[in-house]
Amino acid sequence: MCAPALPLIAAGMAALGTGVGALQANAQANYKAKIAERNAGLEREAWLQDQQNTRGEAQAQYRQMAKLQGQQRVAAGANGVAIDFGTAADVVADTKALGSEDVGRIYSSGFQKMRGRDIAASNYVGEANAARSAGTAALVKGVFDMGSTILGGAQQYNKYKKGN
Repeated sequence: MCAPALPLIAAGMAALGTGVGALQANAQANYKAKIAERNAGLEREAWLQDQQNTRGEAQAQYRQMAKLQGQQRVAAGANGVAIDFGTAADVVADTKALGSEDVGRIYSSGFQKMRGRDIAASNYVGEANAARSAGTAALVKGVFDMGSTILGGAQQYNKYKKGN
């Protein structure tokens, strides 16, 4: 009496194991998605910090440039040289031009850092989406595998029943 039920019991146990495995794979994929989303958030925060740092560096460069221009004007005035024209005016203008180039480099470097952060955040978002899709696929596959296992067990039971 017990022997005919063995294929059905075995199929049920195998199907249960498949279902648990599918649930575990889904949970693991969802965990990976949460980690990737968190990493994307950290990249966005770092992007904002890079933006603030770039502005701060540029402001510091502008202050340094203004300080140097002021020192040049004071030195020229102390020596009785007019700074509205001539060499003294050229020196102040050159200081401004070189300082502006430095500010441009600061902004360019900051932009590249922020661009890298933006790309990394986008990659993490893609990773999270892929992980969620993998979790869903694991569940769907698990359901089909469970059904196949149960049908196989039923088929074996049917063969046994027909043989007796």
